[in-house]
Amino acid sequence: MRKLSFLFIFCFAALFAEPEVSFKERLKKSHRGDYIVTEANKMITILAIRSQNGTSLVLEEITAPVQNLKKRPPSWSEWVKNRAPGHTSWSMVEIDLSDNQLLECYSFSRAAWLQATSQDSIISTLLHLPLKTLPADQQRKIGPAPMPGEPDTRKIWKPSLTVEGQKVEKADFEVYATEWPKDSSELAGKTVVLYFDKEGRFPLPYWIQVEAAHGTASMRVIDSGKNLPSPYNSLPRRVPEFVGNPQLTEQGLRLHLKSPKYYKKFELFAIDVTTKEKHIFPILHSMLSGQGEILNLEIAKEELELVLKPGHKYTWLLVPTGYSEFYTESAKPFHWNPN
Repeated sequence: MRKLSFLFIFCFAALFAEPEVSFKERLKKSHRGDYIVTEANKMITILAIRSQNGTSLVLEEITAPVQNLKKRPPSWSEWVKNRAPGHTSWSMVEIDLSDNQLLECYSFSRAAWLQATSQDSIISTLLHLPLKTLPADQQRKIGPAPMPGEPDTRKIWKPSLTVEGQKVEKADFEVYATEWPKDSSELAGKTVVLYFDKEGRFPLPYWIQVEAAHGTASMRVIDSGKNLPSPYNSLPRRVPEFVGNPQLTEQGLRLHLKSPKYYKKFELFAIDVTTKEKHIFPILHSMLSGQGEILNLEIAKEELELVLKPGHKYTWLLVPTGYSEFYTESAKPFHWNPN
């Protein structure tokens, strides 16, 4: 199973920091196709915004080893149009902006959905890390530190900022820092520093560094831009599916469902398959959350008696609200016999 990259993880930390950073306000000004190109750990990664509607965010990530791109493409847009020759990973993730949860992760290079639940504990920690402005006297300086007792007259260090291959002169940055919780991870207790473009040309950080006792690790942005194309129009969606058999209860009937978290509401129908006409009837129901992606749909006994005919067989048709093309139907007929 592929783990999410550190670039995704650090961006999650930045996206959902505490209100003092107002990062969500930055994000609302972003556009489809805004992108950065980073280099870290001998890997080059493009991170692009694919959609942002105020309630969810879709990010696209393309990764290639540096050795596969010894001759850098003159245009990252053309490289992506040509399906990124030399890349080793290509994926999209969706994040719920209301509760900061990872909703979906799909790998185009594997042609498969990845299990996002394996990252929940890490991401839930990252999403709630507060970012605080790093004072100028604590920011990285240029040159060796002064001797004890001498004033520090060094200039503040700033990363370079490049937009579509052109270096921006005298670029200025907003600098924030946060401390990783003292958990069991490799980053436990370490300080993370993030540099954002002060002009707001892109909402994600242009430089990220992790301060540790034995040195500093960093991720730098080597390019950025607008309107990055993609051969993939959208994040592929999974179809919800019924699991197990319907369960009769004292209150009525319970249907078990496995469904991605981006489906919030459903329309439920009963299809009478007793005769060739196959009449369809809407069914009122309530929804109870289960563990992970498991949901329970509850149908009251009064609703069953009102809609269904004794002795008839029915299949269940489920339609996610707003995603009618991803409907699903139960495989086995349900025999309604209230007695």
